[in-house]
Amino acid sequence: MKRSLWLALLLSFSALSFAPERAKADLDYLVGIGPRVAGSPAAAQAAEYLAQQARVAGYVAEFQPFSYTRSRDTGSSLSLGESRLEAFALSGSPGGIFEARLQAVPGIGAAGDYDKLDVQGKIVVVRRGGIPFLEKARQAAARGALAIVVVNNEPGGVRGTYGTTGPIPGVTVAGREGEGLFARSGEQARLVVGAVLEQAHSRNVIARRADSQAPAVIVGGHYDSVTGAPGANDNASGTVTVLELARTLLAEGWAKDVWFVWFDGEEDGLWGSRNFVQAYPEWVRGLRAMINLDMVGVRASQMLGIGGDPALLRLLEQSGAQFNDIGSSGGSDHVPFAQAGVPVLFFHWGIDPNYHQPTDTMADPQLMAETAGVVRLALERILKSNAKR
Repeated sequence: MKRSLWLALLLSFSALSFAPERAKADLDYLVGIGPRVAGSPAAAQAAEYLAQQARVAGYVAEFQPFSYTRSRDTGSSLSLGESRLEAFALSGSPGGIFEARLQAVPGIGAAGDYDKLDVQGKIVVVRRGGIPFLEKARQAAARGALAIVVVNNEPGGVRGTYGTTGPIPGVTVAGREGEGLFARSGEQARLVVGAVLEQAHSRNVIARRADSQAPAVIVGGHYDSVTGAPGANDNASGTVTVLELARTLLAEGWAKDVWFVWFDGEEDGLWGSRNFVQAYPEWVRGLRAMINLDMVGVRASQMLGIGGDPALLRLLEQSGAQFNDIGSSGGSDHVPFAQAGVPVLFFHWGIDPNYHQPTDTMADPQLMAETAGVVRLALERILKSNAKR
């Protein structure tokens, strides 16, 4: 049998137990809660729902509580003369009011984009994309910039995070208004960064079989979303796909030690996955793999993207899976596990136009089922292989 035909039959078979109607009901529930900002009542409601659904499916479900300090935006703006643009403070940004000349930086704010530019004491303007917000800020700070404004690469606004305490104040502005800033380099600007520090009290949700004492593989995804975004694709799609995988794998003997974890606090800087890795070092040391699903409900690229451990990627390739190797990219919940030495796989269909927007209200259960079929293929190959860590 040709490999492509064999793979199609395998994925079709493995997706049979994935119930799109049930997944749609889960999606509708999570999106209906509204934005699931980490530590909020909406996020707590989502966590209770996931735990309850896991218990109904036959798993032992427990919470892992944790707390962290984050910044909250109380209102930010950028003013030049009579014009005022709404801005969003990057999570982790210092707050305050800053007045200085604007300096446009060509490109995305990478190191080479600053050639022959004097940004000392200025507010720099760069475009979003290419490198993380934190790296943009570090490059600007290294050259003495006072603050940074990141213009979205989509017409609307976007909320972002440094993932830690930022080196300089930073905000994002919508693409449609922000693009005009590049023609106003040299003008005096007033930047208000309304960032205040607060404590977030969050919970991961952990589901395991009653007879499993330690995980061999963790399949996870974050269930929180950003302020203002219902988070259908980012990341109710990954959340629900993990839940549906848990339901369908319960009766599989080879999957006894697959644990399912839904992480909170990802949008603020991977806090849930970082806390899991720190809290359970013995479990983490014993893992064969960690599989992370983030944004798997919208076909934003032609092919499913999978990144991570080269040996695991080869295992999938040898099994006939068709995917785009995205390498080690993706700042999502697999990163703390990879940093701890765990082989990881990251499943991701790409960034869609509704990313971090109020319009992130739709995800496709059929696409999620397709993704689940490849995840199941990976799990079977990992757990049935003779390779040991």
